[in-house]
Amino acid sequence: MTIGKTIITIAVLWVLAIPSFLIALYYSVLQLLKSKKRTSKSTVLLTGGKMTKCLQLARLFYSNGFKVVVVETPLYKYCGTRYSSSVSDFEIIPEIHSDGEDYQNELARVAQKYNADLFVPVSSPKSAYYSALARDKFQKKTMFFHLDAKTVKLLDHKHDFIELAKSIGLSVPESYTITSPQQLLNFEFTKEKSYVLKKLDYDPIHRLDLRTIPHQGWEDRVKNLEIREDSSWVLQEFIEGREVCVHTTSSKGKMTLYICCPSSPFQVNYQPIDVPEVRIWVTTFLQKLNATGQLSFDFIIRKNGEVIPIECNPRTHSAITLMHGQPETVDAYTNVSKINDPIVPNAKANSTYWLYHELYRIITAFSFSKIKKLMQRISSEKEAVFRKEDPWPFFFTNHISIPYQLWMLLFQGKEWLKIDFNIGKIVVSGGD
Repeated sequence: MTIGKTIITIAVLWVLAIPSFLIALYYSVLQLLKSKKRTSKSTVLLTGGKMTKCLQLARLFYSNGFKVVVVETPLYKYCGTRYSSSVSDFEIIPEIHSDGEDYQNELARVAQKYNADLFVPVSSPKSAYYSALARDKFQKKTMFFHLDAKTVKLLDHKHDFIELAKSIGLSVPESYTITSPQQLLNFEFTKEKSYVLKKLDYDPIHRLDLRTIPHQGWEDRVKNLEIREDSSWVLQEFIEGREVCVHTTSSKGKMTLYICCPSSPFQVNYQPIDVPEVRIWVTTFLQKLNATGQLSFDFIIRKNGEVIPIECNPRTHSAITLMHGQPETVDAYTNVSKINDPIVPNAKANSTYWLYHELYRIITAFSFSKIKKLMQRISSEKEAVFRKEDPWPFFFTNHISIPYQLWMLLFQGKEWLKIDFNIGKIVVSGGD
């Protein structure tokens, strides 16, 4: 089944590649006719080229006169960001293995090679920590816009993050660290509350399993989970309410960029909203943390308006795609003293989506009203990757990089769950 699914998916993407290539070629010719020479005032180094959020930052920095250098690991060497007109140079660096020393050394080497003035990691869950460890390997002239390794580790630990927020006096859910299946089986559940079990290490499969505990057969389920001292999980109180996600940048505790959106477990649509209670919670947390870097949050808002944090991810959020057409976003990273109030998405900014996610939803929709709604989204909102002035990232992400990853999985005999066009990768068990 996996082989057939993989081959069919590759075939569909390659058929769609034909009109995609012709469109990209047409707009690239138009851009050549308009091209002008430009000089760069500074150089920024970005990681995470496979992800749309890296592409968004590359375009924003480029529009502010920066020379943009991007790095990625070998599996994503054909990522769309590599072929963006915003990117001057692209380098392939090693995957993270064991202590991540090779990865850190290569980051520092690339920064020195291009004399980078600024380093902004667009991290995967795994690379956020190892990018932080590389700080001391960089030349002193490079501004390191990332949290320190200790803070990354603290915030990435779902239970420790909750305990930190609690110590500040902020609202939090009930939370427990679970280090064995037996500990969970001995837990005294009540009828008044239910809980969600989450793996502390990022897992692209289990993160989508949000069944509440207890449920029928939950004992057999948890017996088969790898819950150990060195692979602990967190049991968190299940909160009913509205889900929102937040992206922020912080400079020594000062919030310089703020984006809030409705959220869901598999997030591929972004629409800016304003929830004052959430903004107050985040502002207070950042001030107490007094750190510099990018932080993302997930919240649930109870019916009574109480803001409950679910987790904090010390890295860039894809919600930053909402900053399209706002070059002033770069000030949040480079010109902090100029900012009095955090930069937010333009009130008139179109919500963002990824075309192939929407097309799949249309194909699998079972009602005309749903199809109509999806078509309206495509016609009225903003495709997150495609730009007329920069057309090739769309082609390479969807029709070269994704098929290449599928071929690799096919040759390796690995199963995959789904394609995430947003982060430009195939979701597999044990992935980053």
